[in-house]
Parts: sequence; C-alpha cells; structure tokens
Amino acid sequence: MLLATLSGCFRSGPAGSEVPQNSDPSPAVVGTVASATPPEALGRDDEDDDEGPAAPVAEAAPAAAAFATAWARPGLDAARWLEGVAPLCVPRFAERMRTVDPANLPASRITGRPRATYPVRDGGGQFAISTDRGTLLVSVADIKGRWLVTGNDFKRAGQ
Repeated sequence: MLLATLSGCFRSGPAGSEVPQNSDPSPAVVGTVASATPPEALGRDDEDDDEGPAAPVAEAAPAAAAFATAWARPGLDAARWLEGVAPLCVPRFAERMRTVDPANLPASRITGRPRATYPVRDGGGQFAISTDRGTLLVSVADIKGRWLVTGNDFKRAGQ
C-alpha cells in the first residue's frame, strides 16, 4: 500500500494568506468510521496545549476540511502552497511541510466532507476526506483553544 505522509504546520502565516474555499458545501462530519488508530498515534504534538480555553468540538471537522482544501493544490509553487497550509498546523508539522513539493501531491481536488475516523475527544481526533484520487487522513489537536493539524496521511483509491 502506497502512503504519502506529510506533516507540520505554523499557526500564523503571512498577512493576506487566505485559504482558498472549495466549491463544495460547508464542511460537516459525515458519519463515523471505526479506526484502529490509538489516540496517542493521532499526531498529538508536544505543544503546551493545556493552557487556554478548549476549542469547541464542532470546529474540529471544519479545521480538517480547511487543511484538505489548502493541501490539495498541486498547481501552486511550493512557497505559495506552504502559505496556505502552514497557518492551519502546529509548528512542528508546518516545518516538515516545507519539504513538500506540491507538484508531487497525489490529489488535486477534495470531493467529500470530513468523516470522523477517530472520535474527537481528549483534545484530538482524526478525519478522512475523499479526494479525486483517494482519501486524505487529517489528524487534529486542540492547541490553546484552536484546532490545528498535527499530521496527515494519504491512501490511494483501491488500496
């Protein structure tokens, strides 16, 4: 099975860096799929996430969807692509994303809404998001009251 793993994101990007909106309806959790992924493997970062208010659970799926929309843009140059994904991620994941060449991304379009593959609880969760070439898995964590991406994986269709 071919998996493309990408990880890391910054909390803030350059001024005016907007994440493009997908033409699909607003993101929502669609169903729940059981997952064998243990909570500690969801990409929780070692951020100091105990400070500040808790992020509303209802905002986890839209955070995953925003990342997916920013991620699935292989036509952008690396710097512009990073400007879109980095603000949606924890710093360690954003740093790792600097090595990604968007031209090598396996998908170019989001085709579905986030489905919880691991229930959002204990400050973290995981979502599966359908693309034109497979499924993007996005792990999120509540970091100081904001849902940020801590990791992702890609499963090609048919695998």
